[in-house]
Amino acid sequence: MSPVITLLIIIAAALVLFVSERFPIPLVALSISVVLMLTGLVTPAEGISGFSSPATITVLAMFVLSAGLQKTGIVRSLGELIIRFAGGNQYKGLAAIMLVAGGLSAFINNTAVVVVLLPTVIILARRTALSPAKLLIPLSFSSMLGGLGTLIGTSTNILASDVANKLGYGPISMFEFTKLGVIVFLVGGVYLLLFSGRLLPERRGPREERTESYHLRDYLTELVILPDSPLVGSTVAQCRLRQLSDADVLEIIRAGSKLEQPFADERLQAGDVLMVRGKVQTLLRVRRSAGIKILPEVQLRDSDLVADRMGLLEVLISPTSHLIGRTLEEIRFRNRYNATVLAIQRHGEAIREQLSKNRLAVGDALLIQGPSAVLEMIQASPNFIIVGEVPHETLRREKTPIALGIIIGVVLLAALNVLPILVTALAGAVLMVLTGCLEMSEFYEAVRWDVIFLLAGIIPLGLALENTGAAASIAQYAVGLSSVLPPLLILGLFYVLSMLLTEMISNNATVVLLIPIATAAATDLGLNPQAFIMTVMFAASMSFLTPIGYQANTLVYSAGGYKFTDFFKVGAPISLILIPITVYLISVFWPL
Repeated sequence: MSPVITLLIIIAAALVLFVSERFPIPLVALSISVVLMLTGLVTPAEGISGFSSPATITVLAMFVLSAGLQKTGIVRSLGELIIRFAGGNQYKGLAAIMLVAGGLSAFINNTAVVVVLLPTVIILARRTALSPAKLLIPLSFSSMLGGLGTLIGTSTNILASDVANKLGYGPISMFEFTKLGVIVFLVGGVYLLLFSGRLLPERRGPREERTESYHLRDYLTELVILPDSPLVGSTVAQCRLRQLSDADVLEIIRAGSKLEQPFADERLQAGDVLMVRGKVQTLLRVRRSAGIKILPEVQLRDSDLVADRMGLLEVLISPTSHLIGRTLEEIRFRNRYNATVLAIQRHGEAIREQLSKNRLAVGDALLIQGPSAVLEMIQASPNFIIVGEVPHETLRREKTPIALGIIIGVVLLAALNVLPILVTALAGAVLMVLTGCLEMSEFYEAVRWDVIFLLAGIIPLGLALENTGAAASIAQYAVGLSSVLPPLLILGLFYVLSMLLTEMISNNATVVLLIPIATAAATDLGLNPQAFIMTVMFAASMSFLTPIGYQANTLVYSAGGYKFTDFFKVGAPISLILIPITVYLISVFWPL
């Protein structure tokens, strides 16, 4: 079998695994590099070159720099400014959200921008009597558009520069495409400002009860322990109710008073009223053997789950959470946090059954009940993003000028070609720790290791495309189109292909896969390869059609209560508007 055919089979298998999400994407990426080495398509040195690639190291450093801006309160201060500027006006609020998110995303990781601004946006929605769904997709989209302003705006830009440099076209400079990025941001921003409010539904009201949004009324039940029940005398931890019905005890009412948590060691008594989380049908099947009486339907409100020292908290699983891929049972959530997860919302659907068996994913929304002191501790955990309220977080605001100075130094030294961006970014990351803007533990936590391993795994794929001649072979199909299509339309085809591919796999994988092919096609057609590099890079960051193509979309998915189609409803028009504008302007700024 020829090396080209072998590589195409590997790419096809990788695409299937990326789309199916059966295995974690970083694992798939690393597997690609291993298979490439085993088949001899790359040397061992080339197979691990992704770990030492300037793109990988630069992206790692940028995560740390982004964390420095977060921990010194710069991003939070801008979020507070949004609320003050809006003054209850939804259009002013939406404009401020897009400007701040887009401006920040030009210099720090856009996912980090969404993480920090998300609670602020939900607070703004409540103050303007808007559904959060009207604002969260614009937050995500504007952060993606803003990332196209500078080289360091996204990991995709940095990777595209590295791939282009390895192919012999030289690196991309800091502000080389800023003019185009600003135009694209303004066009996209005007569209979102004028039409997103009309196209987006009110999935969750500004003050909607969380018991309603998670449909808990169908899953919480009150029951009474009868005098002859075998549960009498046993502790909550020992009782067989959970084994019999997979039900969790959330509350005990005895003689008209609620018992305080923790009550795992509390012995149950006849006449105790228990509020439990579980399916009513299952409880009905075991009521005789358990000696319980099911009370009439609970008319449940948030206040019913809150007491003097108890509260409710809604959180999202953060992109850097150590809980990703693990179940509540594996992490012993209740014992670890002394709190109960009432429900999980994923991709717009509430999960209320077998919660302890579900593996957590980025963007999952958890509704948690627990003591107020425990909820404050959860708010401070980097594993979670707080929804609807500003988290209690200690910020080093006195270090703000230092952090800003470091970022400005990183950008200017790279922009003026005094030092490569790799060197300035690494130096800036080290200075963030040396100056006290970050602690060393926060340095480690800031790095998105899933992205680092993704980059390290897929970079050898670009080398294999060149080594085997596969890029040139595939490019011949584009050359064949030149007899029937003008160069501008061929450029547009690469744009559309890149945009669609990034929805199915990842933006970084798209860049590594398509830039070698696009530049080979440009060379064979006698066109400007730089224009094709920019086309693939810009299109790979235009993930507007689905909530799964870009992590910023995934984060707002559950928080806004969106359905999958909501992203397409808003994203398809903006994509159709930006395709001709971006392709035409690329041909103007980088003449074909």
